[in-house]
Amino acid sequence: MTLYTTYDSISPLAWRQLIERTRTATWFQTPEGYHFLDATRDYDPFVVAVEDGDRLVGLCVGQISRSRSRLVQYLTRRAIINGGPMLDEDITDEALLLLLQAVNDTTRERAIYTEIRCFHDYSRWHAVLEQAGWTYAAHLNFHIACEDHDRMWERLSENRRRQITKAQSLGVQIVQLSNEDDLRAWYQILKHLYRWYVHKPLPGLDFFRTLMREQVVLAVRAPEGGPIIGGAACVRLRGRALYEWYICGLDEQHKAYAPSVMATWAAMEYAHTNRLPVFDVMGAGVPDVPYGVRTFKQKFGGKLVEHGRWTIVAHSGLYRLGKMVYRVIFRKKS
Repeated sequence: MTLYTTYDSISPLAWRQLIERTRTATWFQTPEGYHFLDATRDYDPFVVAVEDGDRLVGLCVGQISRSRSRLVQYLTRRAIINGGPMLDEDITDEALLLLLQAVNDTTRERAIYTEIRCFHDYSRWHAVLEQAGWTYAAHLNFHIACEDHDRMWERLSENRRRQITKAQSLGVQIVQLSNEDDLRAWYQILKHLYRWYVHKPLPGLDFFRTLMREQVVLAVRAPEGGPIIGGAACVRLRGRALYEWYICGLDEQHKAYAPSVMATWAAMEYAHTNRLPVFDVMGAGVPDVPYGVRTFKQKFGGKLVEHGRWTIVAHSGLYRLGKMVYRVIFRKKS
């Protein structure tokens, strides 16, 4: 077996072939996903891969968060693997262990902990992950089927259908962002949401400027050419799925226009139009813990799945301290 730990060392053809044949592919594990992260100031990407025989059997792209404050960066640095590693269906336990060890070696000195956020079912590999020292935590998600538009509409809750119909009758518009002014207006809504309600770090405007150019930022505009009042930033893996990375809306200020509902519905329609069979909402919280976002998302008719998250801690003392610092930094603003 051969291990690769840099982008340039991995065969582009072998990478593409793995994407095509594995069910665990996501946009976040593609060369485009890596390049996107590499082009932003907010994340430091890494990639590791393992070859067994004459083909690539496992590959993992992750991102290490950056902060402009050196102290905050030191105490809160983490590595996130969105989607989970891409694994060949026939990958051996030995090859998977080698891949996971390479992830650990790559992130140990650069992050306090590493977290895998699974978008697919990895249950057949749970024993190997545990053997490698990772810890599982249940986490929910919704996958919304978008192949049949009529069925997609029928699966919405009655209230969602009513909200969408009303907003459309009032003249609410959906636009795909393409200019700086609209992007800034949308970003201010998202920034306010994260500062006062979500309490999590948010990438800078440059991140979303790149996303607008390369992927999909759908915005909700008030009637008659009015202001931007919400929207969703998504990424797509051709023929597979659309992923809702960020969503926001001025719902209290514009109740009749239901901007967050319209943003989600617009993304679903985008997935249908572009032959993306699944709309992945990228998370719905922890089971049995009340979560308003899950309540919102479940009314769009998706399938509730529990694929979970895996974490490995490199520095336990800093991990505990970092969680305290994180709470202070992001909750003191509320």
